[in-house]
Amino acid sequence: MMEYPKIKFSLNKSLDKRMAIEFLSHNHHGGINFAQGILGIHPGIKKSIFSYIDNFYKQHRPQLLKSAINFQKLWDLKSKEFFTATDITFNNHPWPNGEYIGYISIFTCGPRFLHDKTFQVFYKNNEETAVFCTAHEILHFLFYDYIEKKRKNLKKKLSEEKLWRISEIVNEVLLDPQYLGRTLDLKKKLPGYPEFVPIAEKIKKFFKKTDNIDKLIKLATKFDK
Repeated sequence: MMEYPKIKFSLNKSLDKRMAIEFLSHNHHGGINFAQGILGIHPGIKKSIFSYIDNFYKQHRPQLLKSAINFQKLWDLKSKEFFTATDITFNNHPWPNGEYIGYISIFTCGPRFLHDKTFQVFYKNNEETAVFCTAHEILHFLFYDYIEKKRKNLKKKLSEEKLWRISEIVNEVLLDPQYLGRTLDLKKKLPGYPEFVPIAEKIKKFFKKTDNIDKLIKLATKFDK
């Protein structure tokens, strides 16, 4: 029987500090300006990143903890059906080992960390967005492991940037309500990277519910020129 990761939601202030420094110097990526996003929510952070975050966590800790508890409940309700459907799409490829922690963040950047299978999720996400973002990030873990174990020849041909682009396009397609997104009860497709939306829309014309990850990777590689 397939073993699925148990995702835990928690706080990590030090990670938020590191990500603030990284993304405030980050320019447009995939059509998103992360620095602009941070400053739009936290304009006061420009004065002193560390002290601002310390104060924010001190003042809003109850709300951050509440988000962690709520996100846990929301994900646990949806995860079983999502994992079952993912098995079919990914040819029953086992989920890689890791911590699988969703760190509540005061930023909307949403990074994921392949080395330990952790990620960040914005504390103000609503029910639909929180579940969507969780699925989006952990799909990256499964995708990269699949490429590493099952598509080694393809990995050798692709640059790190190209592989990242394909992974985002794959997510853009799979989390549509007609595919894996239906298991999350998504009412509509939630936005990912704007740059990849047109590519995903082209792929959907050729990708059926019964198709698997190999066909999707082939289509993504073909259309992402």
